[in-house]
Amino acid sequence: MCLTWLYVTITLLFTLQKLYEEASQVASDAVGSIRTVASFCAEKKVMELYQKKCEEPIRTGIRRGIISGIGYGVSFFMLYAVYACSFYAGARLVEDGKTTFSDVFRVSYFTYRTLSPSKNFHHFLSSQLCC
Repeated sequence: MCLTWLYVTITLLFTLQKLYEEASQVASDAVGSIRTVASFCAEKKVMELYQKKCEEPIRTGIRRGIISGIGYGVSFFMLYAVYACSFYAGARLVEDGKTTFSDVFRVSYFTYRTLSPSKNFHHFLSSQLCC
């Protein structure tokens, strides 16, 4: 699922870039030949063509934003759902007297620090560069 989401996001990014390049080409052609456009009174036609070329990138950008937002939301939901389940299981173990709260807190803190790649990413990079 993660790879599918990544593939869709990257595909939309390249599609969006291509569409913006096409719209930019229309604008640069119009500016490059501004005298010809003005002499034929075609300013309105060029603006309509540019607006038409910009419609698809706008729709694609909105679609990309929705997909990225859903993916981001699902990933954080999963992260906090795992935290909630682990605290629930820890509370049950403390209630049954099988462990103490400090042990549960230590394990949850270690898990949080280990599973947060953004906080530890520089450690991974430095260890990869050293070896």
